[in-house]
Amino acid sequence: MASSKEDLAWGSLVHRSLEAWDALNPKRALNPERPPMHEEDALQSCTGLDDFLSKAEDHLMFWFFQRRGAFLSQKTMQKWSRDLLEDYVLLPATPGFVLRTSCFFVSHFWHLKDNPDPDGKYLRLLQGELQTQPWSYVWVDWTCAPQEARSRSEEIYFLRTLQTMSGIIRNSGFIWFYPPFEPRLWILYEVAEYTLTAENEWKPTEDVREFKEHVKEMLRVGVRSTLDRHGYRCTNPRDKEFITSWLEVLVLLRTLRLGVDDIRRLLDHLTWKRGLETIIMNTISGYVHFSRYEGTLILRGECHTFTPFPKLVSRLSS
Repeated sequence: MASSKEDLAWGSLVHRSLEAWDALNPKRALNPERPPMHEEDALQSCTGLDDFLSKAEDHLMFWFFQRRGAFLSQKTMQKWSRDLLEDYVLLPATPGFVLRTSCFFVSHFWHLKDNPDPDGKYLRLLQGELQTQPWSYVWVDWTCAPQEARSRSEEIYFLRTLQTMSGIIRNSGFIWFYPPFEPRLWILYEVAEYTLTAENEWKPTEDVREFKEHVKEMLRVGVRSTLDRHGYRCTNPRDKEFITSWLEVLVLLRTLRLGVDDIRRLLDHLTWKRGLETIIMNTISGYVHFSRYEGTLILRGECHTFTPFPKLVSRLSS
């Protein structure tokens, strides 16, 4: 049973999050007769933190975002903690809440398995870059997703975060500071997700240059050839399966020359409608018939294949 302190912290997080949504949707906030949003009902239906975390498996998803003041004041990257809920807001994983005008996604190396940036070197670089920019919330994997050792409810939420993180990358500002190049698969994926779903090309800094080149290489010769050639690795085999599938879909969509708006719409369906095993969507290029667990995409009668997505959540019972 949750303590009164935990109940108060959860209630404060919910209240603070609803206020943040009004700030992100000012027209809604100015309407005193506005009907409750589906997102609002879903969040308020949760009786506490563990109930919220457990519902992530089959419920509307919400992401933990760290508040600006908490991020800029810390000396080292804060590990996600149920004891520090005051540092967060919860933003719905639906369109219109995570915005580049207010949110940043932080891409970074993990220097140690149990602490990605132990001396705060890269945190200070990030803080220096973000200090002068207008934003309200930041997402860092170490800080915004439960880390090992996870309880069962935390594991449910973590897997759901893994499956929907692409939505954060596509819709947030993107910031990074990397050490000399190492073939880290998560970094390649994050750079690819942002690059291949953006309208405009962005000039790489030296620390991201090789990752950007490898994104272009995947478009030419394929994902697995590029990963094998450069020795890309991932600590968790489960993560590698999921990332490889997602990279193959990103590359396939760009190779088929779908418009960026259509690519983002299809990826939104993948991100926010996990229950849909098959997606049928009209695009400028024609109807797309997409089956995530069969690994097929049909466009104009031609079938294209990719590595089927693993069913991550089902593994909790194994």
